[in-house]
Amino acid sequence: MGASYSTAKCSICIESRYTSEFKKILKCNHESVTCQQCVNKHIESELNNKGNLNIKCLSCNKFMDYNDIQNIARKEVLERYDRMLVNKALGGDPNFRWCKNGKCGSGQIHTGGHDAPIMRCESCGQKSCYTHDVPWHADLTCSQYDKIIENEERATQNFLARETKACPKCGVRITKSGGCNHMTCRISSCKHEFCWL
Repeated sequence: MGASYSTAKCSICIESRYTSEFKKILKCNHESVTCQQCVNKHIESELNNKGNLNIKCLSCNKFMDYNDIQNIARKEVLERYDRMLVNKALGGDPNFRWCKNGKCGSGQIHTGGHDAPIMRCESCGQKSCYTHDVPWHADLTCSQYDKIIENEERATQNFLARETKACPKCGVRITKSGGCNHMTCRISSCKHEFCWL
């Protein structure tokens, strides 16, 4: 048998696999002891569970570069990685906004800034507010919308002050739903007891 048919054990799944299933990770400059399938699952897990774009090699803990991901990842995983890289790059631009239509998924750079706050998505036509980064507040200027938000925040603060009290130990707001004035904080790490009055 030739060298292409030799096998090795993966350090993660402990399966014997053909050496062709152990791709070299270029940035680390070592032969992988982890099979391509396990590295692929690792990349996918980092993207899906953590949203992590800085993926470390399972063998030596160095960060993998784009060429490594491209060399190892399955097509669908690489496409997701590419989308996440683009989203990260666009999200860093202060003039970029995502479309507020949940079914659209597009975004664009708005050059009008706060002086021209109405944005219209180039993909679906949805209007949104550049200043507040919400769907367009129809029939309201940005100043009027600010006043409504301020009033809502003030009403929320008044409600909290009127209907809740802060736990003296941890500060979590507590409501009283009847009964006596003896209170026990529901936060499991606190359980402080105090008098409502």
